[in-house]
Amino acid sequence: MNIKPYITFNGNAEEALNFYAACFNAEILGINRYDTAPMELPAGYENKVLHAELKIGEQSILCCDTMPGNAFTEGNNFSLSIDYPQIMELESLFAKLAEGGKVEMPLQDTFWGARFGMLQDKFGIRWMLNCDLN
Repeated sequence: MNIKPYITFNGNAEEALNFYAACFNAEILGINRYDTAPMELPAGYENKVLHAELKIGEQSILCCDTMPGNAFTEGNNFSLSIDYPQIMELESLFAKLAEGGKVEMPLQDTFWGARFGMLQDKFGIRWMLNCDLN
């Protein structure tokens, strides 16, 4: 299991990635854009960041631009992302974290080949759980 901070930006994720890469002498491992997602996008959103990873030393930070139609609230734009190797463990943890909380996206198979879900636990902490299906 690996836990990584996940930061959502208000349309300037790529600028932030480049800034942090320069500050920390870090490496941008990849940028996926919204135009790769099977969804309708507002004009000009195609090149926004759907998902990216910045490697700082042995650690990584994940990030994206806010989803089209979702409100951006500065200060509430962080989640903890967990990559799990086994689906059964992922589903069990998701159910436990969801108790008394709010499921934002139920666990489901995704276009990037993973089982993925998002929730906010009863303490207000936002979680993203992911299990590679390949």
